[in-house]
Amino acid sequence: MPGRTAVTARGVDAIPVRPARIQDVAAAAGVSVSTVSNVLNRPERVNARTAERVRDAVAALDYVPHPGAAGLRTGHTSSIGLVLPDVTNSFYARIARGAADAAYDHGYALVLCHSGDAPEREQGYFTMLVEQRAVGAVVVPLSADPTRLTRLRERGIPLVLADRAMPAQDGCSVSVDDIAGGRIAVQHLLGCGARDIVVVNGERSIRQCTDRYQGARQAVRTRREARLGQVVAEEMTVAYGMEIARGLDDLPDGVFCTNDFLAAGLCRGLAERGVKVPEDVQVVGYGDLDIASFVGTTLTTVRQPVEDLGRAAVEMLLDEVEARAEHAHEARVFAPGLVLRDSTLSLAAG
Repeated sequence: MPGRTAVTARGVDAIPVRPARIQDVAAAAGVSVSTVSNVLNRPERVNARTAERVRDAVAALDYVPHPGAAGLRTGHTSSIGLVLPDVTNSFYARIARGAADAAYDHGYALVLCHSGDAPEREQGYFTMLVEQRAVGAVVVPLSADPTRLTRLRERGIPLVLADRAMPAQDGCSVSVDDIAGGRIAVQHLLGCGARDIVVVNGERSIRQCTDRYQGARQAVRTRREARLGQVVAEEMTVAYGMEIARGLDDLPDGVFCTNDFLAAGLCRGLAERGVKVPEDVQVVGYGDLDIASFVGTTLTTVRQPVEDLGRAAVEMLLDEVEARAEHAHEARVFAPGLVLRDSTLSLAAG
């Protein structure tokens, strides 16, 4: 940071003056150093008139608190870890955007950690975050098991799970109601006249995939004449969606893909076969990711409030950090919604 410039009788001196220290602010305001510190870090402890005098001195001297010194006093730096399984996936990138916005609003920096959903890398990142005195971490697991999450919690810093529900007694979490999302998707296909429906899903070890399929089954139970099948993709990617489309022997009249990448690939693979979407097969995706709007036939999809997940996770973490005595763990669940586009019929046929 550039120093201030000394003014002498000869005019402006080119030699910079050292930046203001907290002692200078205290002297200018006529208070103790501890009072200045309280105004900057715990303003509720200082009466309004004194606090205003200190803030005036801070402004006049252009004083900038040193974040490293604050970290030494509190035992923490002003950083939060965000552990993601795949930083290139737009879903996780949107969680990161919401988390970064919330961290910035509260005066914290976000440290991005790419785990690849590997337990050993998660453990390594948590060790680093503890050593660097991060205040806590937001973790977005893909296929985490309870013992794995317990090991992470034992690392010694507060932890919030994002995109995964867990009992509040075990800690804070934010998630989307994926059972409701799967039900919404298939109810829409049924309302558009589809009766032979296939779910293109990910591995059952991924909790979100299991929940979305459960919601789909709930929807089909409301129509006796409807049938539900399932195809499991090894990876939830465009390439696997295309491969599944090529391998469908008996075409259904409706397909629910449990993410938008699978849905985009499925539509492309069907087009290669001369199958029209939505005239021959109606398709619903999940996530409302950018790809849903950019494919040839834009995707009807289930929207998740993804940025809200990241923002809420950071705010819950900071509440635990800054108000430990009053903090109560919470399992917050967001509601999904349907976005209508071209891959389903616009008018109900049944």
